[in-house]
Amino acid sequence: MRQKTLLVDNTTHKVSQHTGKTTYVIGAVLVCLGLILFLSQYMQATWFTLMFVPAIGVILFIFGQNYRRFGLVISGSLVGGLGFGLVLAFNDVTPLPVLLKIGSILLGFSVGWFVISLVAVFTQHRMIWWPLVPGGIIGSLGFCMLLTPAQILDFVLYLGFGIGLPFLVWGIYRHILGLIIPGCIVLTTGIGIYMAWQDSPEPNNLSQTGVMLVWFAIGWGLITLLSRSLFPGFLWWPLIPGGVLAMVGWGFYLGGNPNNASSFISNTGSIALIIIGLYLLLIRRGIQH
Repeated sequence: MRQKTLLVDNTTHKVSQHTGKTTYVIGAVLVCLGLILFLSQYMQATWFTLMFVPAIGVILFIFGQNYRRFGLVISGSLVGGLGFGLVLAFNDVTPLPVLLKIGSILLGFSVGWFVISLVAVFTQHRMIWWPLVPGGIIGSLGFCMLLTPAQILDFVLYLGFGIGLPFLVWGIYRHILGLIIPGCIVLTTGIGIYMAWQDSPEPNNLSQTGVMLVWFAIGWGLITLLSRSLFPGFLWWPLIPGGVLAMVGWGFYLGGNPNNASSFISNTGSIALIIIGLYLLLIRRGIQH
């Protein structure tokens, strides 16, 4: 009987604690809402009411930190980032065009994703990598919106960086080959499409396809190069598709634009020298360790 009484008392205590925390959050939200509405009327600035959204994010973030609820920290970071983006987009001080408003909102929202990873480093002493992927995608889209004028190739290039770099850094840090492979391929795919099909005075589909394929080949070569940080030796099989793509790309470019063959060979040769130099540095690192 006594154990049942203690169990009921503990359950009641936990429920009361949870109810008290919820009451604090609701109370803080209402106070912020009242202050923001009062200030917006006093300043005669209707856009100031948008400050309510980042204020909610800050409140959720603070309560999540205090009560060690990382779910509230995630919610607060995302709501806060989205709110600051809305404030930047719809303020009356510096009116923005529609595309710039969308870009500001997306950039603010992407900052919220990055904050999640940073907070985990300082509070939990560990890195949470997955928020970098949506943060990179949303941030790259937002940055493209800020370009005037933004073209489709700009979206391809920055999306390649926004998707490829998080996977690449994540895979290198955590020693996961399954993340390094898509990171290298997506990164060089975006660069290759941009470098090949950007505006040129004399478009040549055959040579442009060759440039794109050579950049694809570089991505496969990077997989072999970066595999040295995971394994005692290099992973050589990515050079098979990389070599095929490189030879086909060279053939397309030389067939479509033989007059610029020397400059193309010089450019690809300089990239090859960089890769060989990194290869030797990694070998030296392996010998020292």
